[in-house]
Amino acid sequence: IPSPTVERFIAAVTAGPLDVMRLILLMGPRGEGKSSGGEYACAALAQRVEREGRASALPVRVAAVRDTWANLNRTLIPTFEEQAQKGLPIEFREQRTEAIIRWGAKPAVHFFFFGMDSRKDADKFQGFPCGVLWLEEVAPAADLATGIPAETLGIGASSVRQAGVPPRIIVTLNPPDPDHWILKIEQALAELGLP
Repeated sequence: IPSPTVERFIAAVTAGPLDVMRLILLMGPRGEGKSSGGEYACAALAQRVEREGRASALPVRVAAVRDTWANLNRTLIPTFEEQAQKGLPIEFREQRTEAIIRWGAKPAVHFFFFGMDSRKDADKFQGFPCGVLWLEEVAPAADLATGIPAETLGIGASSVRQAGVPPRIIVTLNPPDPDHWILKIEQALAELGLP
């Protein structure tokens, strides 16, 4: 059962016009359900696509990005495993670099995990269309993470173009330092040339 904040986040991800890209942030302390909220927001977006008669657009393709592969395997992938144990129909593929949520035999959401171990890893987005760009923990956390650079948002946003899926950028994060770029997101978007 999501917290009221996570519930509002999921609703915000699914709301809005089909052709308008939305960027939605979910910020809170560790252990509050932000990562599982990201999973369920993507599943709810797939439900919207199906409900509105665009089931042929499924599965919703999600680029799930973390600062490093090690941190993906340490935090985000275990969250997917926990949700699978709770009954969410998740299937891992390609040596755990992808995960699929199915409704019956039909894939509803296809997650592709991206570790940004170096700036050149952003090249992985070239030719990769998706409906959702999900940035997980953009801000560094003590010695556990390096954070995701703003350029990753800019390059990743150019991949958010899956036909029939409302374009979304979602960001789930712990509270960052006051000078982190994510807290100046409107300025960062303008600098990256994004609406």
